[in-house]
This record gives sequence, structure tokens and C-alpha cells, in this order.
Amino acid sequence: MIRPVSAPYRVTATVVALLGLSAAAPFLYRTGPVGYAALLVPLGLLLALAWAVRLGQWMLAAGAPPWPARLTLHLAQGAQAGQRGRAVRVADAVARAGDADVTPAGYAVWAVLRRGSAPQLHQRVVWERWLRELTGEQRVLVRRRAGVAVLDVEGQGRIWPSSFTLRRRPWGVVLTPLGGTSASGDLSVWRLLTVLVMVVALLAGPALGRRDYLDAVWATAYIVVLAFAVGQWFGVMPPGRQSRERPASTRIPGARTKAAKPHRGGRFSGTSKTRKR
Repeated sequence: MIRPVSAPYRVTATVVALLGLSAAAPFLYRTGPVGYAALLVPLGLLLALAWAVRLGQWMLAAGAPPWPARLTLHLAQGAQAGQRGRAVRVADAVARAGDADVTPAGYAVWAVLRRGSAPQLHQRVVWERWLRELTGEQRVLVRRRAGVAVLDVEGQGRIWPSSFTLRRRPWGVVLTPLGGTSASGDLSVWRLLTVLVMVVALLAGPALGRRDYLDAVWATAYIVVLAFAVGQWFGVMPPGRQSRERPASTRIPGARTKAAKPHRGGRFSGTSKTRKR
């Protein structure tokens, strides 16, 4: 049984909040000068429209017939220093000399789907709290339609897409399996707060300087909601440590080991030929 998921509700609330704050902007600036935060309104409206289209794709995909597949979650990380340009490699060497942590960090979560001999499918997904425990290979039911795929993880929940389904690996990043890797996948709370505070100070600071507190509150709320919408769109893993060990409950009964025989029964195992036999 698939437990209720919060991603559609979070996204819907974000879209409503962006539209509401954008609609309030003209009334807010009737009696005062337009603040710098108003420059974010076109971006917020564009993102709200994109999310509205994506919600329609979710509805269509959720009604598609399911088919079984194998899922492995990955973090999309920056390329290693040796794969970057010369200037970046020099900066990397300087950072290492200063004992700075230059390990490529991964924030966006990608799903890699495998089904027999068919080509692998890649898709960025919206973050859910329980995804931290999905290390290793998982059995899923895939519902694909309108260019996206909704993934039902057996005994866990439903994963919603934040990008189109690709038959190629995403460009410009290195995919590393979630958990059990030496690469960093943790988004620091302080780093996130620092970026938000800097943006709020830049865009809402002038309103505080002229004592327009309503404008400052509106700008702060808009920046926070917009940042949340962008984070969901890019499948960003929020602050918190990922699982480093694979829980026993996520082990696949059909995995081949030295002491175990391949499992041929069950709804999710075997190819079309073995199921006919």
C-alpha cells in the first residue's frame, strides 16, 4: 500500500503562494517606490507556470499503467578536478594547500531506472525525507506518460519527477549512488542560511532603510518561497546526513550472492521470458 505523499501538496502550496505574493506586488507598491525584490516577480511567475505544467504531467503519469523496473538513486555532483578546466584545477590545488574541503558536493537527486535489456532511464526527482534510506537497488513500479515517470517504491512510497525522463545521462555532472560513497552529499544548514540572509539583505535591506516594513516582509517572504520552489524543481537534498549503510529491509530478495540462489518468483523479478516459463 502506497502511503500518502506530500510532494504534490507542497508544490501546489508553493505555486499558490508565488501567485498570491506576485498579485500583491502591484498593490504593495502603489504608495511607495518599487524595491529590488520586484525584479524577482517575473521569475516567480515563470516558475509557477512551469510547476503548474509539471503538476499536469504528474496527473497524467499517475494514471498510466505500471511496469516493473529497478531503481538506484544518485546524487548529481560536480566533475572531479582532473575533468575540469585548467583555471579550476589551479584553484582546486590552492584550496587543497589551504586544507579546504574540495570534495565535489552533490545536491540534486537523480533516479536511474533499469528494465532488462532496455536502455537506462534517468530522471531528476523531488526530494522526500524517506529517500535518504533508499540506498542500493530498489524494486519499483513505473508509471510513465507525458514525458515523465512516477515511481512507486515497494513498501516505501511514491517518488515524483522534477524533470523529463532522459535516455541519456545528464550533461555536466557525475552521478554517484546515494549512500556508501566518499563524496559529500550534505547541504550545510549554515551555508543555506548564509545564502538566504545575503539575498534578503540585498533585496529587502533598502526597504528597511526607508522604514517600509511591509515591503521588507513581502520581499523576505517572496525570497523564501521562491528559494523553496527552486529547490524542489532541481530536486535538491535538504540539510541532513544521508544513509551510509543499506538497511536490511531494502535488500532485494533476488540479488545474486555466493551463498544465495537467484530468486525466480514474485511479481517484480525475472524477464518476460522467465515469467512465461
